[in-house]
Amino acid sequence: MLPALRRARIIELLRQNGGMGLKDMSRALGASVSTLRRDVDYLCEQGHLERTHGGAVLKAGLRAGAELEREIASELDSGAKRAIGLCAAELIQPGQTVIIDSGTTTAAAARIARDRHVSFTAITNDLAIGAILASGPHIRVQVTGGTIRPGTSTLLGADALHSVSRLRADLAFVGAHALSEQELSDTSIELAELKRVIIAAADRPVLLADSSKMFSHAFCSFARVSDLDHLITDSRITPAQIEALTARGARVRVAAAEA
Repeated sequence: MLPALRRARIIELLRQNGGMGLKDMSRALGASVSTLRRDVDYLCEQGHLERTHGGAVLKAGLRAGAELEREIASELDSGAKRAIGLCAAELIQPGQTVIIDSGTTTAAAARIARDRHVSFTAITNDLAIGAILASGPHIRVQVTGGTIRPGTSTLLGADALHSVSRLRADLAFVGAHALSEQELSDTSIELAELKRVIIAAADRPVLLADSSKMFSHAFCSFARVSDLDHLITDSRITPAQIEALTARGARVRVAAAEA
């Protein structure tokens, strides 16, 4: 098992079980205790976990500012992300213009959209997503300008904002680091600014967010749930969460999470 996948599975186990010992992780993941100790130490150094006697717990307030590396985030809740991506890709009609925000769930949607062989125009602020879409000859791809955010493939800054602000798109697939009953938020002001412009540029802005993002807060808000056409999440969302979002004007579409 690759390190990024192992580390994602550690986080998933801790979400499900709370604190967990290294021996229990070893049995669940089929990896040695020594290997998992190094993984836990790494995740603690990055600010995602806290060590306990013989194990670890998720760090309180994990989503407020700390971000997982893209390689780990891509593996985290991968079945849910693919299910959400399938639902999102089905929304794209031939000839439409679609803005695809940076992120691992939006990347899953881009990959599935490419494989559907529907012709459309895509605009993205993510170099990796641009490369995924460009491998489909039926998709016209435009990448925004901007400055590459360190450690990511995300384009941000004045050039990206200017590029998106001139557009009118049929659809936008937007990601978020966190979603409360009322608002969407992310981990930096620059990310939030661009997401706000993407939502304003689309006739139908759609949030793609797996249920682990519910109900939490990140550093900077960028939209209210009522600003969305609808949101797509996975089937682990609770009825109470759906009811709370609906009361705030959100339309919620639930995708069946894959194993």
